[in-house]
Parts: sequence; structure tokens; C-alpha cells
Amino acid sequence: MTSIIRNVTELPPSERQLYETVLGEHLEQNQRVLVMVLKPGVEPDEAVRRKAMADFQKLCEQGTAHRERLGISVEEADRVLDEAIAHVRSQQHG
Repeated sequence: MTSIIRNVTELPPSERQLYETVLGEHLEQNQRVLVMVLKPGVEPDEAVRRKAMADFQKLCEQGTAHRERLGISVEEADRVLDEAIAHVRSQQHG
């Protein structure tokens, strides 16, 4: 499994445009792009799974800290995430 995490502010214009095209939405300056490449039917080894989980937990902690700095409640953040998930799902089926 290969993965990268990039700050949007560090992306060259052509790379940013590529991600925006693939995702179908505009990227904001305060966002990060996380890309993971997985092989279907191949389970990553334990070390790779641990690293992926640690990276994911770090992103979650950063998101929580950012939410708290902005004074956004957990309930409000959950509503926003639910709306984003619904939007992505509607785009996949529309």
C-alpha cells in the first residue's frame, strides 16, 4: 500500500487541478489531500496497517484540534460530515 498526504497550499497548479478534476470539487487552501493505492484482494502486512492507522489517527487528532480552535461543536461537525457524505453519494448515483 502506498499513500501520500499533501497540503493543498504546497501543490503545483497542475497537480491541484488534477485532484480537483478527480474529486469533482474545488480544493480549499486549508485542506490536505490523502491518496492511498491498494491492490484488490491483497491484504497489507501488519506494519503497513499500523502505519495507516497511526496516520489516520493523526489526521483525526488534527481535525479535532482544528474544530476546537474554531469553536465548532461535535454535533455541528457531525451534521457537516453527514451532509458531505450525502453529497458525495448523490454524485455517484446521479
